[in-house]
Amino acid sequence: MEQELDLYAVWRVLSKRWKLIIILPLVAVLASAVYSLFVVTPQYETSTTLMVMRRIELDEVQYDDIRVSRQLAETYREIVRSHAVLEEAIASSALPYTVGALRGKIDVESVRDTEIFNIIAKDPDPAMAAEIANGVALAFQDQAQVLMDMENINVIDPAREPAGPVTPRVEQNIVVALLVGILTAAGLAFLLEYLDRSIRDPEEASRLLEVPVLGVIPKMEEKKLD
Repeated sequence: MEQELDLYAVWRVLSKRWKLIIILPLVAVLASAVYSLFVVTPQYETSTTLMVMRRIELDEVQYDDIRVSRQLAETYREIVRSHAVLEEAIASSALPYTVGALRGKIDVESVRDTEIFNIIAKDPDPAMAAEIANGVALAFQDQAQVLMDMENINVIDPAREPAGPVTPRVEQNIVVALLVGILTAAGLAFLLEYLDRSIRDPEEASRLLEVPVLGVIPKMEEKKLD
């Protein structure tokens, strides 16, 4: 019985503030949609996949050779983001960015327990994102030969122009905004109810004053005299 009364009290609070429960989530959804569609610049992401191996004969491949190649992949991660590689990528591919700006647009991700890693590029222009990833990959191949005398670096999968942006995620942002709006509205409804010290019904008056209710005067609308 107590649980039913508690549920009824919750329903009474929410139904009393129904305008807040409806309006606040709608405002949150609208704000999220406007922000995602008209404020945030869409970003497109693509990647070039490379594999690095030491120069070895096929009949001499040992586990240590593979292990060393995997360790070198971590070294190459830092080389890809180096000034020399990015500067060459800008010059050879005519990228419209400074070294610092280009470094902020790329990332390098090693594939776990393999000699493979991805050069990931992100840009508002999908074609430019692919050009950045491929340009940096080619520059890395050239600089790896100069810096470490490594030639066995192969592009497995060149970057392609992405079909759609990775950010903003409009649908996800709207769903999150809706949930946050509902929770916020419910919290405000209970807060306003807590701060409201008025007596709401005869039962509450009887409980607070510790006297029985003898009668109830109904609320009457004021009539205008002709």
